[in-house]
Amino acid sequence: GEFLPWNEVDKLFPRGSTAVVVDVDSGINFQVQRRAGSSHVDAQPLTAEDTAAMKQAYNGRWSWKRRAAIVVLPDGRKIAASMAGMPHGQGAIPNNDFNGHFCIHFRDSKTHGSHKVDLAHQMMVWKASRTLDEHTEALDREGVIALLFTALDQHEYSIASQLIHPDVDINPLLLQLQRIERIKYDNLKVLADNEFTVDVRIIFDDYTQEVRQKTMVAIYREGPPWKIAASSLIPLLEPATATVVSQLDSWYSQEDWEQ
Repeated sequence: GEFLPWNEVDKLFPRGSTAVVVDVDSGINFQVQRRAGSSHVDAQPLTAEDTAAMKQAYNGRWSWKRRAAIVVLPDGRKIAASMAGMPHGQGAIPNNDFNGHFCIHFRDSKTHGSHKVDLAHQMMVWKASRTLDEHTEALDREGVIALLFTALDQHEYSIASQLIHPDVDINPLLLQLQRIERIKYDNLKVLADNEFTVDVRIIFDDYTQEVRQKTMVAIYREGPPWKIAASSLIPLLEPATATVVSQLDSWYSQEDWEQ
């Protein structure tokens, strides 16, 4: 898809117009109509059949997870995009079995809540436009850390693996990292040129608990492009380093995740 900025897409895909969305990973496609949106597209599947196809792309379960997509305009023009697969807010197309609308982001588009560019959506736009490598190579150390945690949170393990330097066997590590259902970090602090500490919040795939821990992230000392030492990620998976907390519901609120 073309790596077009939002201000151009906004004109090419105006409110009330239709397009076809193609899910990059599965190839599943469905028709949508743009209903609203000032900083990105708020869209709805056009028919119940389109809703069923979109849900199939999300493995039968609506989710805030971003997915790389191509938006095909009526003239055949293809634009790199990212979609979030959760119905929310208002919808106006009758009998389409979709309760609300969903978000489609493009290059440099912003969320309607925070009015900021969302890295998870941009990562998917890079993937859809096949520009992921060039963007990754341009990142500084802090940017690589942010992208790694974003890739893990979005279950984009192929992207995550490209950001990790295998100073230990990476394959068992990647399998263990797939136990993580959601992950966030904050309070990034510099210890040395290539060492940082972060506070991490994790929900594992059994959904039984949320854990919080402080961990050290080491950047491998060759670069750019910078990569994160695999060995420094092992403590993320060690229960002895974590504190169990509750409040899982706060992670799944619309305010927290809706874009």
